[in-house]
Amino acid sequence: MAAMAVLAGSATTLLSPALAAWRGRRWSDLALWAASLSFVLLGTGALLLIVLFVAAEALPALKQTGGLGGLLFDLPWGPLADPPSYGILHAWLSSLMVTALALLLAVPVALGVAIFTSEIAPPLLRGLLQPCMELLAGIPSVVYGFFGYVTLIPLFENSFGLAAGECILAAGLILAVMVLPFVASTATEALRGVPGNLRESAYATGVTRWHVIQHVVLRQAAPGLFAAIVLGLARAIGEALAVLMLTGNATAVPNSPMDRGQPITALILTELGEAGVDSDKYHALMAAGLLLMVITVAINLAVLALKRRMLPRHV
Repeated sequence: MAAMAVLAGSATTLLSPALAAWRGRRWSDLALWAASLSFVLLGTGALLLIVLFVAAEALPALKQTGGLGGLLFDLPWGPLADPPSYGILHAWLSSLMVTALALLLAVPVALGVAIFTSEIAPPLLRGLLQPCMELLAGIPSVVYGFFGYVTLIPLFENSFGLAAGECILAAGLILAVMVLPFVASTATEALRGVPGNLRESAYATGVTRWHVIQHVVLRQAAPGLFAAIVLGLARAIGEALAVLMLTGNATAVPNSPMDRGQPITALILTELGEAGVDSDKYHALMAAGLLLMVITVAINLAVLALKRRMLPRHV
């Protein structure tokens, strides 16, 4: 009953602007409402169709030998083995390792850049830094991957004695550079959104600039900073070309950042062209894509829950 009441209230709220426009013969408002609702339904419907399609195509992979446990933990990735096996343990572990390395390296630097840009830098320098961040964010990922391939790969090969230089750490370093401008730009906007009277009130008490930044600005901008980190996470976990070029594209399970790996995006990009529709390999790759969706949603929900727990303490 409570759910029905909530749905009825939501429907009333949704339809009330249309009813008011109809009664007042405000046809332009009614047309705008209808067009806006159509676009919302179209976008939501397209998203739901994509999720349902991927889930439906991934379902047969769960019925293969080993089921969900074999797909995620037990079986190796061996399409050419006899019998073939389609475990993706190496893929999701590689994705998590590369993404974690990228965020650990990028987020502190990005937040430092954002604090300097919004709170410390003079106006002239501030006007130069923001366009530079936006320019870095617009560089294609294949350019970053090529840069890492011709610089980091030879360096790792010579310095650490790796056979080819390709490893998860190299991909994490380049991915951190790719994520940094997204996090820094969004965090800068969040810090600039803090009302100026809060800063002035804090300075009036005689505290230092760092005290104001730490105890006033950062706490007030916490929701925007969380949004910046989530944006960087989404950018990192969905990257394909750069990690494909730098991780080594190996199907072995990685044990350390110096090992070669194959993230989920690289696995799909490499194998999908050779997978026949409705084949076991095709369904396993769809299951990998579905897992990537689930990981992204789970991490975003975890960040949202963490934000809700922390904000009452700091704001």
